[in-house]
Amino acid sequence: MTTAPTLLLRADGGPGIGGGHVMRCLALAQAWSETGGRAVFGAALLAPALQQRLADEAFGCLAVGVAAGSSADAAATVAAARSLDARVVVIDGYQFPSDFHQRLRDAGLKLATLDDNGEIGRYVDDLVINQNRHASPTLYPRRADYTHLLLGTEYALLRREFRGWQGPPRTFPAAARRVLVTLGAADPQNVTAEVIAAIGRTPASEAEIVVVVGGSNPHAQVIGAGAAELPNCRLLSDPGVEMAGLMAAADLAISAGGSTMWEMACMGVPFIPIVIADNQRQAAAAMARDGYPAIERMAMARDLPAAVAALAADPARRETLSRRGRELVDGRGAERVCAALRALVA
Repeated sequence: MTTAPTLLLRADGGPGIGGGHVMRCLALAQAWSETGGRAVFGAALLAPALQQRLADEAFGCLAVGVAAGSSADAAATVAAARSLDARVVVIDGYQFPSDFHQRLRDAGLKLATLDDNGEIGRYVDDLVINQNRHASPTLYPRRADYTHLLLGTEYALLRREFRGWQGPPRTFPAAARRVLVTLGAADPQNVTAEVIAAIGRTPASEAEIVVVVGGSNPHAQVIGAGAAELPNCRLLSDPGVEMAGLMAAADLAISAGGSTMWEMACMGVPFIPIVIADNQRQAAAAMARDGYPAIERMAMARDLPAAVAALAADPARRETLSRRGRELVDGRGAERVCAALRALVA
């Protein structure tokens, strides 16, 4: 196997910003390492649970001791790339303005950015990777002539526990027996507690409710108190690689409208996406057009109980959503992105 060059991944994660940027970079780092390459992270903020996950995966992480996205951050990232002999840098996060990207490119580095809604405005990267269902070239009118777009769920970045899952075929009981609730690593607004309160009043309350609390969630005690009021509710803290098994065992799920949707889709989980941030709205709306009952957080108390009850009692619809998810996400997105990254330094 030809040895791939070193890849530097610049992403932050923790309370307030969640762990999604780091975790999808982790998926890319895993796939890159499987090609024989080396992947190293750079972070200005990294929650302990995320630090531990990277350590468990044997990926190094360089601390960036300056304000994220600043000119000093750009200089530190360039220095880190040179010290590692990394010719390609992957950037993931809304805190990195176009000037940050330009400084890295001016230093002679090849760049790839993981993007969701065209947030940066002006794109000077070699690759723009948008794994969302709504991704379109119209999001990137101000891109350089050389910028190549990788758009859509065929580029969804899944960690190996999802793309390599081997389990029995999914079944669709007449009434859902297990409902999975997962709102991300941090959930700073404590939407998890709101979901528990809402679905505890539905006919699906007879099902087991498995609630996942992320490793950076500051509301674990409050969530635990709410879960304790429901005799059929089980709380799990930061399950790590066991998350794939939890998804496989769920008859339906409730998740945020971020990257978890693509994990659910690949695993064939019928799910209800909750829009808990503005940057999730377009992605969730696109999934709604595919039949997933997307719900705005502000309307959750009103709309979620009915959506859960309807999906819990409709095995045919759950089967349709499961099949559609697998059509959208085949688990090979990271492989495709790695091929494009390798081409930058071929």
